[in-house]
Amino acid sequence: MSAIRRGLANPFRNMARASVVVILLSLVTGLLGLMVQATLASRQQIANMEGRVRTLIELREAGAFGTGGFGGDKPIGEEHFSIDTLKAVMRIPNARHLARVDEYVYKPDIDPSRKNAYAMIIGLHPGAALRAIGEVDYENARIVAGRSLAAEDGNANVAIAGRLYAAQRLGISDPAELARAEKQITLNGRAFKVIGIYTTANDFGDNHVFIPIRAFRATFNPGKKLSKIFVTVDSVANVERVVADLKSIPEADVVTAPESVSTARVTLGTLAVASTYAAVLLFAIGAVLTVFVMILSTRERIREIGTLKALGASNREVALQFLSEAFTISALGGAGALLLAAPLTVVVGRVLGVPMEFDRDVVLLILAGAVVFAALGSIYPVIRGLRLSPVEAMRRTA
Repeated sequence: MSAIRRGLANPFRNMARASVVVILLSLVTGLLGLMVQATLASRQQIANMEGRVRTLIELREAGAFGTGGFGGDKPIGEEHFSIDTLKAVMRIPNARHLARVDEYVYKPDIDPSRKNAYAMIIGLHPGAALRAIGEVDYENARIVAGRSLAAEDGNANVAIAGRLYAAQRLGISDPAELARAEKQITLNGRAFKVIGIYTTANDFGDNHVFIPIRAFRATFNPGKKLSKIFVTVDSVANVERVVADLKSIPEADVVTAPESVSTARVTLGTLAVASTYAAVLLFAIGAVLTVFVMILSTRERIREIGTLKALGASNREVALQFLSEAFTISALGGAGALLLAAPLTVVVGRVLGVPMEFDRDVVLLILAGAVVFAALGSIYPVIRGLRLSPVEAMRRTA
């Protein structure tokens, strides 16, 4: 046990160097864990997104650009995209393969008192996905405060605001503030109680408001007009035949989800690759730092090793001493990394646009990094110490 105790105490012989090394190793190890998690989160997000969108089809008004019509911008008629279109969707020959149909109606909202305060009011049935324009994750916006629309909200004047909308229009910089004070927004002269705040990690996507579609119609009077219809098919095998049937509806353009999320897939893929390269670079830096410190430690203690061997210390004791020292340095770096990663997780996730939380996965990644750095750092001193003879040690330090 004396060899282990010496190893545990050795890093503290030079407190200045130990402090610098631990701080640097903490930063490297913490960022390494976060970059690895960002890579995994990006790839998981791509997998989840593709798993959902392979059976998702978007219909929008024929000839509409990008997001489609926003409701009430054209006279209502049978030739236009409306509730009649929705009925036509439900009558298509392959309607039995439609697992779910969600209709949406949009309205631009510009606040003249604020520069570039452009938002979108989106009416939808409670329970439908919060599909915000411009979000990377095509399917769902994520509720960060309050709750989403429930079945009982069908006839209520309630709203879900985006994170940016809440900050600019409601003065809520922290979503948690919603629980401490009731907030209302006024849309076309009608008051709506804000019951939730969502985020898409994208400012444009976070500048919308979702309200029940019945409340939308009562507030903006769009008639039967719709902006978009989303159709979920029961299986991938039936997507092509449903698309063919939907294309027979003259007032609608059909966009399959893989087409509409291609940019998001490229963005997330690029982020995953960049995070991987960053993780590899950080791993190399951490490994080199630990090995370098242990090499310095070995050179400083050549005479000590020789003396211990001359007094009868076995190779096992020498190895244990260096292993203990390497693991002590790495453990201190890992502990510091955990302290740094807790506040950095949200920051890194926000910067990269990937949902990240300080959870068990981050802790495990940091601990794994600390163990690997300790193992790598101990290789040289252990081999050097085992090969060193007492006579050689005395001669080199004479």
